[in-house]
Amino acid sequence: SNKLIDLPDDYSCLINRASCFTCPKSGGDKSRAPTLCLVCGGMLCSQSYCCQTELEGEDVGACTAHTYTCGCGVGIFLRVRESQVLFLAGKTKGCFYPPPYLDDYGETDQGLRRGNPLHLCKERYRKLQKLWQQHSITEEIGHAQEANQTLVGIDWQHL
Repeated sequence: SNKLIDLPDDYSCLINRASCFTCPKSGGDKSRAPTLCLVCGGMLCSQSYCCQTELEGEDVGACTAHTYTCGCGVGIFLRVRESQVLFLAGKTKGCFYPPPYLDDYGETDQGLRRGNPLHLCKERYRKLQKLWQQHSITEEIGHAQEANQTLVGIDWQHL
């Protein structure tokens, strides 16, 4: 479908869901980087060797592999413990994007360092929705990588 999933208003719902999520391959271990696919709502174990799979002869992380089954090679994810959105396109392109969750001061808390309660900002989520529906994710990654060269050096395929 061309619509992103509905997200809960209260971010702690997602944190609770993520804390119950166990890595599908490690026999009950908690995932260190539980990551929510905003396209289908699946929770994935990102950024860890346990869930790397082979795709076209290369080792890729769970999110990259998932984009090929879920989003034709393009993906939009929420890294729950970081409160950070991840865009992926193909195996080599990606960028981080501000999350649609804000605290009472209207600020994001990427990395969840401040620990204030976070609530869904519908306007921000609509913006993400629009990027997805207009197939602008790859373009958005391109802009981000031009603006920030360090993004080019990241091994996105391992996420």
